[in-house]
Amino acid sequence: MKNIIRKIKSWLSRNYVLVRFYSLLAYCWLLLYFVLHWDVSHKYIAVQLPIFMAKTVVVVLQTFGVEANSHVATVSVPGFAFEIIYQCAGIFGMMIYASAVIAFPSTIKEKLFGLALGIPGLYLINTIRMSALAVIGMYWKDLFDFFHEWMWQGIFIVFVIVFWLIWKEKFVHSEAHS
Repeated sequence: MKNIIRKIKSWLSRNYVLVRFYSLLAYCWLLLYFVLHWDVSHKYIAVQLPIFMAKTVVVVLQTFGVEANSHVATVSVPGFAFEIIYQCAGIFGMMIYASAVIAFPSTIKEKLFGLALGIPGLYLINTIRMSALAVIGMYWKDLFDFFHEWMWQGIFIVFVIVFWLIWKEKFVHSEAHS
């Protein structure tokens, strides 16, 4: 038993930075998840973000000549409408990204820079995602669920990872990163 404990301590000692990162990542994600579901923040984030996303999607669609409008969080295009719920507004991807930035060993300035670039960047990607889904629903209704649940979900997750990797590799210069 002592040998097993010694091996675990040795492994934890050798992998301290990694263990610390994953522990902080999990802690930050859970904290952000509970903050999002707290009654006070829920009505501002979970209710308002989809409404804002719907309005942004309408602006993008109209910019490209698509007749579109929104009512609350529902986007309508000719022959098709869909509601943006907060789970589809990119909030969970943004939470995971923010948690990874906060948990990674870097300076406060680097973390703030990562959040200031990454969160709006992910919002933009999700706006493109929702706009593409509106067009898919307008022209190919039968493919909407496939693209919504499979293609774009995976693509968005890839963007979350890529944004974090770019931030980590290009913008983190602290000694803790070396």
